Amino acid sequence: MESPSVLPVALLMDGRACLVVGGGEPAAKKVAMLLDVRASVAVVAPRITEGLRGALHRAPGLTWRAKPYEPEDLVGMSLVCTTTGISEVDHAVHVDATARGLLVNSADDPSNCSFFLTAVVRRDPVIVSISTSGAAPGLASHLRRRLDNQLEDCLGGVAVVLGEVREQLHDRGVSTESLDWGEVIGPTLFELVATDRIDDARQFVRESLR
Repeated sequence: MESPSVLPVALLMDGRACLVVGGGEPAAKKVAMLLDVRASVAVVAPRITEGLRGALHRAPGLTWRAKPYEPEDLVGMSLVCTTTGISEVDHAVHVDATARGLLVNSADDPSNCSFFLTAVVRRDPVIVSISTSGAAPGLASHLRRRLDNQLEDCLGGVAVVLGEVREQLHDRGVSTESLDWGEVIGPTLFELVATDRIDDARQFVRESLR
């Protein structure tokens, strides 16, 4: 089987309206993922899990339409996930969403997807995303666990320090494209951030880039 060609991207989802079709555990996972990136999520399903019912009270960005899916549910949406496990419904969602130019993911059904969700390791703002192009989600999860155990906890802090210095250089009119960041990113910087010596870390980066 030939693997599809995919373009890895990082979508900015803050405030975007997303539809999740289905109310079971797969839907709950998709809802949690979307709420984590501050999307506005509408669930359409005749019934939902107790966990989703509880989330309705905790998450202001989450709503429930207690009814079967209809094409009109797609109005105003930016992204769609269908999780019913009913092939006719999931296929209909894919066809309707695609006709409207919307991206759609169908749980455990690559043939009805226009995008794949990835396994993610987070060290915010660093995000490592792993995909098998829909072929083997279990392998992606395995790789996520391996990377999560290997990547430093301070990785996000290192990114913040580098971003701050980069912004300071831009404010001074200095282009950062030609700077050798590889000379900066290494054990010394990681040790400074890991031991919470953030001012020293910033100074180390500035001096190393001169």
